[in-house]
Amino acid sequence: MENEFKAWMKDNYSHNELADIANHGCSGGVGGMIYYTQTESIYKKYAHELHEILAEYKDNVGNFPDYVTDELGLFSSFANAVVWICAEMVAQEITQGEYTCETA
Repeated sequence: MENEFKAWMKDNYSHNELADIANHGCSGGVGGMIYYTQTESIYKKYAHELHEILAEYKDNVGNFPDYVTDELGLFSSFANAVVWICAEMVAQEITQGEYTCETA
């Protein structure tokens, strides 16, 4: 069964938008994931799936990213960091950072 957060990403962003996320991250501004209210909502809806993605990251790398663990004291910034890193990982998995020629 596909991760619900990954399905949400595919449903809400085009392939090339996902490639932008994979190549440039979320910190430059990604529609729907800019404000803490948005990322908190996403976190609350997909917390289980997000933590599965983080666990996979930890298994592969050996620890959690500092910019996530540094935010453990404040929910809004922690949720934002988790959503962003997971979005970046999912976007990379889906696109491998490659763009497609989309026609209008």
